[in-house]
Amino acid sequence: MLEPVPTSDPAAEIAAWWRLVGLCLPSHEVCAALTFAPAGFETLGADWDRWVAEVFLPVLHPALTALQAAAARQDVAAVLAEDTALGTELPGDLAGGSLAAGRHLLTAFQPPQSARLLERLSEAALADPSAGHLATVFAARGQAFHLPFLQVAGALLLAECVLGADAAGLTLPAAQTIDLLQSALARMEALPAGELLAV
Repeated sequence: MLEPVPTSDPAAEIAAWWRLVGLCLPSHEVCAALTFAPAGFETLGADWDRWVAEVFLPVLHPALTALQAAAARQDVAAVLAEDTALGTELPGDLAGGSLAAGRHLLTAFQPPQSARLLERLSEAALADPSAGHLATVFAARGQAFHLPFLQVAGALLLAECVLGADAAGLTLPAAQTIDLLQSALARMEALPAGELLAV
């Protein structure tokens, strides 16, 4: 059941979003930085804004949109084609982190029951070492759990933010994390105003 979470409580908002991260990325405990890698605390806000402008909005957001649409159709060929395209659009150093995290998730975890698309993607990742970017797995797992696009995109943004900061040795306060997340969500086209819907 979906419940509104007041935006005045950053810890509750983070917890609500993190439940979605857990659905899409149950291996987050063993992930290093994904594609966001801040230089340090002083530049964190600017690094995040740059990553949103240069990586998320032009590459990951449209890829996630296309991947989720293909996943909703259970179109494995289209998902794999979008995954390949994503691999060519991400800069080489970022593609490596995306691929490592996505492939680990596909090969180390049992897909949810009756998630045939995830089973087929796992088979593809075992057969092709260039298949299985993280956004692909987020889209497929989001579809398996019937999550709307905003929640899948927000979970991906939060995972990128927290894991990237953690890999740089930074622990972000909840309020700052929510500010960074909301600044990225606000730049997406279809953002509902006012409150977060949490599971």
